[in-house]
Amino acid sequence: MNKKIADHIKLLISSLIPIFIGPILIHFGGIKETYTLTILGVIVCICAVVMIFMSLFGIITELFKK
Repeated sequence: MNKKIADHIKLLISSLIPIFIGPILIHFGGIKETYTLTILGVIVCICAVVMIFMSLFGIITELFKK
């Protein structure tokens, strides 16, 4: 397997952490009615989505590279 593809797969796997932490922060922010936790949770979720798109785009680019 190509090293660049392996790096993008590692990024995809590491994006699982913010995928789970973000909604938990949003939930705790809603329970305690603190907007800082809610905003932090939304930022973490956006970071997770960006990490997923970057890794998938990198994997597809490397697979179809000539």
